[in-house]
Amino acid sequence: MPNCAETIFRNSLAAHPSGRFQTQKLDGQAVAQLEVLVRTAVFPSANALVGCLLQRAADQADARYQAKPGQERKSRAAIQAQGIFGRFHLERDYYHHPGKEQGHCPADAALGLEVGYTPALAKLICPEGADETTSLKAERPLERTGGMVVSAR
Repeated sequence: MPNCAETIFRNSLAAHPSGRFQTQKLDGQAVAQLEVLVRTAVFPSANALVGCLLQRAADQADARYQAKPGQERKSRAAIQAQGIFGRFHLERDYYHHPGKEQGHCPADAALGLEVGYTPALAKLICPEGADETTSLKAERPLERTGGMVVSAR
């Protein structure tokens, strides 16, 4: 497997935005634009790195998992997980217990995933949802300030 950080660094250099920050026009609006430009440049690389590292961690967790009596490994299950930098593809082993009609992916618990959200994003979403009257309202500040698009589920 290629080195995650090396590959991501090379890709981020190739995709770096050409826009330049003008210090002569420094004001609140310019700083806000700078932050969006930096977020736009950095988040894809950070997201790819997090996705790569979590895939490796999921693979390790799956390799260590000892199935409980009655559980059967059925397949690899893929999800679009989401963290504070964006969405990424994640594959994990899926186990099913036919007698109990239950199934789960042990790597989800090992990684601390909550309905596909990383622990960091889940912590951001939960306080926002608790402070607002609806989870729909919690989506807006997360998208506006952090560029995180989450579903109101």
